[in-house]
Amino acid sequence: MHVEFSRRPDHGSLALIDRDDGVQLRLRSYERTGDVPHDAVHLVGERALGLTGGLWGSIAAGALFESIEVVAGKLRHDRRRRSDAIRKANAKALGLAETVVGVLQQSVDRDGAATRAALDAAWSITETGPSPFTVAQATAAVEQLRELRERWRRLGPGETIPYTWRR
Repeated sequence: MHVEFSRRPDHGSLALIDRDDGVQLRLRSYERTGDVPHDAVHLVGERALGLTGGLWGSIAAGALFESIEVVAGKLRHDRRRRSDAIRKANAKALGLAETVVGVLQQSVDRDGAATRAALDAAWSITETGPSPFTVAQATAAVEQLRELRERWRRLGPGETIPYTWRR
């Protein structure tokens, strides 16, 4: 799946998504204040940590969310039922992705590091035991997000930042 992030006039972000099934979607981010678009933090973080059932894995599989509009392509006849089933099956992973991505977002916003304690605390919101994510994985994600932050700051009107999501 191909994704391109762009800046909205109100400083929020848009993601234009070309799914593998030929459907094109537009994801409008809710936030306007972060140094890095929250949905981009999800993409980079979920990819780096191997979270396949989070936001981006769910979108790739066919889930639809309120902040997504269909731009082009033909949706399946059972799209609502399919989306609901994906979101239900991935509910735990979606919640986990939100908490773990929050750790990464804070690390970038504060120019700090993702610590073992922070990863374990995020993990413990939905799971028991220590987080399976390593500090090395989180550090790599934070470094990628810092690079994204610099690219986002320099992004001009009409420019995009492309990514690929692979399931």
